[in-house]
Amino acid sequence: MSTNVMVVADRFTGFVQSDDVRTVSGLTAEINRGVFDDGQGEVLLHGGQGVGSFERGYLQQAIDRRKLTDRIRFTGEQVEPEGRDVVHKHSENNVLLANLHRVDGARYTADIRVHGDNELLLDHQTGEHVQGMVIVEAVRQLFVGVFECGYRNRWPLSDFYIVWNSVELTFENFLFPLPAEIHCTVHELSVEKPERQLDFALDVELKQSGKLTASGRVGFSGFPRQKIAVLERRKAKKALQGLLETSA
Repeated sequence: MSTNVMVVADRFTGFVQSDDVRTVSGLTAEINRGVFDDGQGEVLLHGGQGVGSFERGYLQQAIDRRKLTDRIRFTGEQVEPEGRDVVHKHSENNVLLANLHRVDGARYTADIRVHGDNELLLDHQTGEHVQGMVIVEAVRQLFVGVFECGYRNRWPLSDFYIVWNSVELTFENFLFPLPAEIHCTVHELSVEKPERQLDFALDVELKQSGKLTASGRVGFSGFPRQKIAVLERRKAKKALQGLLETSA
């Protein structure tokens, strides 16, 4: 008989409210104390949010030291984060997507991957669920990733800067530190003049355990980087001048 245990990052200690959930540190401590030495049957570990190759390796060392490799093992494949070139994040800890790919036509999907030290969790992670701003950022990374993977190669000699124009999201359920997926359908609103501006809309759904967690639509544009730099500088200058004039 097998026992199933969901393992989550230490950051999500609030989610550990039952015998079938452990944090990485909590489970490692139990293994080191010999809690599983005299047990019967397999212990199947399921990787929840914040459990990557680094955390798995740490747990595996504890399992190996107690000679429990025949009883305790991880199930499922390890989910690796998307690269910096896809989601435009400088730190791997802040990447929220993995396995981004086109399903067919204009439909894309990706796994949600939340590192325990993600920037959005460092100053606000309470209770059992993952805060809604993580979902908002996952949506942002999704449209950036979709553009990078599905559209940028149409104009290989151009360098685009991606900005979002609108976001409308409805939160249907809490997102818990468990595996989840995000899906979208892309609508090309204006792609005829890449030298000026590309406009898109994404219909988005985030699901966990087969249930809808959040859904909505976002709009974003791709601007030639040189053009957006000039526009941004001009607007920044006007904003500063306006503030100084009203403060004089």
